[in-house]
Amino acid sequence: MEREDAKKLFRKLAASYPNWKVDKGIAEIWIEELEEADAEHAWANAKEHIRESKFAPTIADIVKPNPRVEANREIERTREYLKEQEEREKDVVPPPWEREGIDKMTWIRNEIRKAKGAQ
Repeated sequence: MEREDAKKLFRKLAASYPNWKVDKGIAEIWIEELEEADAEHAWANAKEHIRESKFAPTIADIVKPNPRVEANREIERTREYLKEQEEREKDVVPPPWEREGIDKMTWIRNEIRKAKGAQ
């Protein structure tokens, strides 16, 4: 997370918990830890914590992986994978029997007849 985003998130938490005893040293520790965190997870965790708890969070509460964010990322990875698979399938040439509109065994028999006729 960028430093300015970390500061913004910390200010939001501090404003949400007015009884939280915060000094400059504590703020700097939080900001350093938030800078190393995944921004999307941290913001989601902060929003959930603010909505669910009347007590100020710990750093661990905010920087941990967020299951909802992880699920959304997995959904997006799956969509991308399926899109790539669909693109690859466009490049696949169907077998000759499908191109000719016949079943595989009929195509093989026809090929054997052609081979025998060419001898």
